[in-house]
Amino acid sequence: MAGSITTLGLGSGLDLNNILEKLKAVDQLPILNKQAKQVEYKSQLTEFDEVNTKLLAVKTAALSLSLNDTFDSKSITSSNESVLTATGNSSAVAGSYDLTVTALARKNSWQSSGVEGRDSSIAATAGDFSYTIDGRQTTVAVTANMTLEQLMNAINDDEDNPGVTASIMDDGSGGTSAFHLVLVSKETGEDNAVTIDTNNTDLTFNEIQAAGTLNAQFTLNGISYQRNSNTVDDAIAGITLDLVGEGSSVVKVSSDTSSIADKITALVDAYNEAMTEITTNAAYNEDTEESGLLNGLSSFTSIKGQLNAVLFGTISGLSGEYDSLVDLGLEYNRDGTISIDETVMNNALAEHPDSVKELFVGSSDGSIEGLADRLDNQLGFLTNYNGLIDNEKSRVQSSIDRLDDQIDAAQKRLDAKYETMAKTFAELDKFMSNMEAQGNALQLQIDSLNNLFYKK
Repeated sequence: MAGSITTLGLGSGLDLNNILEKLKAVDQLPILNKQAKQVEYKSQLTEFDEVNTKLLAVKTAALSLSLNDTFDSKSITSSNESVLTATGNSSAVAGSYDLTVTALARKNSWQSSGVEGRDSSIAATAGDFSYTIDGRQTTVAVTANMTLEQLMNAINDDEDNPGVTASIMDDGSGGTSAFHLVLVSKETGEDNAVTIDTNNTDLTFNEIQAAGTLNAQFTLNGISYQRNSNTVDDAIAGITLDLVGEGSSVVKVSSDTSSIADKITALVDAYNEAMTEITTNAAYNEDTEESGLLNGLSSFTSIKGQLNAVLFGTISGLSGEYDSLVDLGLEYNRDGTISIDETVMNNALAEHPDSVKELFVGSSDGSIEGLADRLDNQLGFLTNYNGLIDNEKSRVQSSIDRLDDQIDAAQKRLDAKYETMAKTFAELDKFMSNMEAQGNALQLQIDSLNNLFYKK
């Protein structure tokens, strides 16, 4: 602005620049107040996001408790994991299963007679080498003077290989028959046993892990089973057994109540974090006379009441033992938080797990909404697009934008005002400078007249 003219005051001797700046600083106060209000609004937006994040954590916890899978999950254990391990899904039936593994599934293997080295010839004339696995036969060509290594490669590189791996072993004897071709089926069990059909080589083959001994063998509750694989998923419904050794083990299947209890506790913890965030920032500190960022915003202070109405409310029409979370030990604390009596909750899960499930998930026919869905829906009203918090953010953002416009307009008016004042001060300074010059000239004339008069 013109007020930045550095020569202001040279004519008058007054510090006109400083006077202008002080006057402008006073007129700038309303703009500074608006800018401070903007900072407060922006801090509110940040706090709105923080509350929203914590409420979304409650929503996530509620959502997990609205799923059937949460309550249908099973705890599956093996008493002897050196014999077998067990995993499963919600379809597994609770119970105890006695297993004894007498043999693990093995891969069929064959070993050829020995030759002097990998490059030793194993066929004097051309012919075929064919074998069958699980009804699938394949043939590789045998050429005259084919070496042991060439036969190995021909088997492994065969595109029609039905499931065998060929390798060369050195038995370490160091003699003329130390190197052998070994054939091993890629999969375990009798169905994957190898049958050598045609052998136009000079080699003879001996079966090492022989057909008839390849299946896994075990008893389940006294009943004998055989399987091709050590991974068995069709002996106990919903359970996969991984057999790892011979011996006995007991597989126990029970409802995974500990994980359900953890999820209920997680819901309580998430709720308390959210409510503490709101309560702390909605308070007024009488000692410091400072208000929290949510102080006076009834939309936020009403959130606790809305959620408590769901958490402590009853659900009519359920067929189970419980119609309220209070029945599971939910309590309201003096500080505004909630807690749950773990003894009451664990007893309920142990004695009436289906009733606990119905309380959270709702009736099996879907006619009655469960507590978890009710809470999830209420939190959706608070946190979703165009929800309570989103609308509050829009309101505050509109206030920020409106202040932006006001600040911009006020600043332009102020700059224009002091541009004009600076020009006026400059004219005043010039006028006073001229007056001073005229006064000086008049004084010179007077001094000259006085001098003439004095000399006479």
